[in-house]
Amino acid sequence: MTELMNAVILTGFGGPEKLVYTQVPKPVPKKGEVLIKVGASSVNNTDINTRTGWYGAENNFQAILQDTKENDLNSSACWTQHGTEFPRIQGADIVGQVVEMGSDVEPQLLHQRVMVDSWIRDETLDNYQYVGSELDGGFAEYALIPATNVYPIKSPLSDLELATFPCSYSTAENMVTKGRISAADTVLIMGASGGVGSALIQLSKIRGAKVIAIVGASKEHFAEELDADYVYRRDQQLASNLEQHLITVALDVVGGDYFNLMIKALQPRGRYVSCGAIGNPMVPLDLRDLIYKDLEMIGATRLEPDVFQQLVGYLEEGLLKPLIAKVFKLSDIKEAQQFFQTKGFFGKVVITHTQSAIAAKI
Repeated sequence: MTELMNAVILTGFGGPEKLVYTQVPKPVPKKGEVLIKVGASSVNNTDINTRTGWYGAENNFQAILQDTKENDLNSSACWTQHGTEFPRIQGADIVGQVVEMGSDVEPQLLHQRVMVDSWIRDETLDNYQYVGSELDGGFAEYALIPATNVYPIKSPLSDLELATFPCSYSTAENMVTKGRISAADTVLIMGASGGVGSALIQLSKIRGAKVIAIVGASKEHFAEELDADYVYRRDQQLASNLEQHLITVALDVVGGDYFNLMIKALQPRGRYVSCGAIGNPMVPLDLRDLIYKDLEMIGATRLEPDVFQQLVGYLEEGLLKPLIAKVFKLSDIKEAQQFFQTKGFFGKVVITHTQSAIAAKI
C-alpha cells in the first residue's frame, strides 16, 4: 500500500487558486538521494514567478504582474526555460531531518539536521534544475533531494529560523561573491527590505563594506537594525541622496524604474550585479554609461557549490540574524503567497507543519 503525505501541489500557471493542499504519494529515495522530513520552508519570489509563468513571459509582463491566465503564457516558464511540468510541489527552502536514504549515500547523513542547496547542477553548471521549479520542493511533509545538495547544520536556531536562509542568503552570497565586495567598497542595495536585500546588507557588512540601503516607506528602521550605514526611501529624492556617495558596487534585486538610477550612481569601473527583476525585466540602457565608465554588468544566478558551504559556515559561526516576518501553516499556502505579494513586510514568510511553532512566533 502506497504511503501518503500532505503537500501543496501547483496544478498550472495562474493565481493562488492553482495551489491545492492535498495528499500525494510519499517519495522513496533512489541511488544518491535522501528523503528529508521537512521542518520548515519559506516563500520566495521564485514561487510566485513559477506559478505565474514569469520566467517564460515574453511580451506580456504586465499581465504576469496581474496573475494572468495560464493560456496567456508560453510553455518555457521555469528556471531552465525548458518548460514546467505539473503538478509541481514548490518550495525552494528546505530545512529538516534526513529520515531515509538510497544507495551510495554517506551513512552519517541519516538522522542529521540539514539545509538544502536548491541548485541541482553538474560540474559545468550548464545543466541545472531548481528545487520547487523543475523538481519537487519543500511545500510538503517530505522532500526527495540529491545527497550532494544536503548540508548538515549545527546551530541553536530553530527550523523556522533556519528556513529563512537557504534561497535568499545563497542568492545574496552569490551576488556578493561575484561582485567581489570588500572593505574598500561602498555598496548600494536596491530592494534592501526584502529577503535577498536584507541578506545583502548582512553579507556586505561581514566583508567590511559601507552599505547604502534603499527601502520602501516605513521600513527604514529594519535596515538600520542590520547596521546599514545609510538608509534611504525609494520615494524621497533618491538621485540627489545618492550623489553624496562614491558608489563602487550596485546590488539589484528589483530592476524596473530604478535600473538607470543605479547605473548613473556608479563610479567609473563600478560593478552592477543583478539577481532579479521583479520591478520589470525590460529596462533601457544608455550604452555610453557602460562604455565610458568602464562598468561591469554581472548576472548572478548559478551558484558554485562553495557558495552554499560558505553560507552554512556563517550560520554555524552565528554571524547572520534570522528575520521572520510571519509564519503560516502549510495548508494556508494560498494566504502565505498572497501576503508575500503585498511586500508590506520585512524579512521572510515561513511555512511550517506545526501549529505550536506558529503560536511561538506570532
